[in-house]
Amino acid sequence: MVNPGAIIQLVNVSKSFGDVRVLSGVDIEIKTGETTVIIGPSGCGKSVLLKHMVGLLRPDSGDVYFRGEKISNLSERRLSPARQEMGFLFQGSALFDSMTVEENICFPLMEHDRGDAADRKRRAREVLQLVGLDNLQDRFPVELSGGQKKRVALARAIVMHPRVILYDEPTTGLDPIRADLINELINRLRNVLGNTAVVVTHDMASARKVGDRILMLHEGNFILDTTPDELDDVSDEIVTRFINGYASPEELAELDNGQFAIAEKF
Repeated sequence: MVNPGAIIQLVNVSKSFGDVRVLSGVDIEIKTGETTVIIGPSGCGKSVLLKHMVGLLRPDSGDVYFRGEKISNLSERRLSPARQEMGFLFQGSALFDSMTVEENICFPLMEHDRGDAADRKRRAREVLQLVGLDNLQDRFPVELSGGQKKRVALARAIVMHPRVILYDEPTTGLDPIRADLINELINRLRNVLGNTAVVVTHDMASARKVGDRILMLHEGNFILDTTPDELDDVSDEIVTRFINGYASPEELAELDNGQFAIAEKF
């Protein structure tokens, strides 16, 4: 049943790539104004789930809704208004190497014909100030650190004043201090802009710091729906092994029977 109070809703969504089933009848409701964190091991389908929310992937079955409207069957043209209300921070930042920082940020404004050149330049400066990079507008991505690239990509994600920001592994590849800076930005942007956020991550420090709600994806469906305060009270072994970061006996046995069995021959 569609919940008109959910800004994003997935109903019984399934997705496969060839013979590999990634999502198996997933149901999720994203509440307006909250930060929902989706955790899970690498390759479990977190990014696939996020891309369904913005229409970059279409489900094999099931439906995706944005503000009560089904968007999973819309054409690219009809999907455009919904996408303009969502900002997407890609895992690898996805900046255009041939463009300056300012040009990268202005790109969505140009693509959707928002404002004139002066308006776009002003807006780019404003969002760069929000992410603490107001003096780097003339640099190229190759001249930036990993953390700076993430912040530029975040500035581009918010330049259209989105209702929702989708973060795909926002702290991946960053040292703990730069990762914490991104977490602070996620929280501050929500406070300043009042946006809804969905964060996909396997970084538990990040999940605890930014999340109002934490869900865990495992084998194509959710096995956890809790809050950061209640996370340590969870007794499910799969969940506790993930949040505490230790391998199962079965995974260790595979390691022992594989690489090290071969190594004994040398």
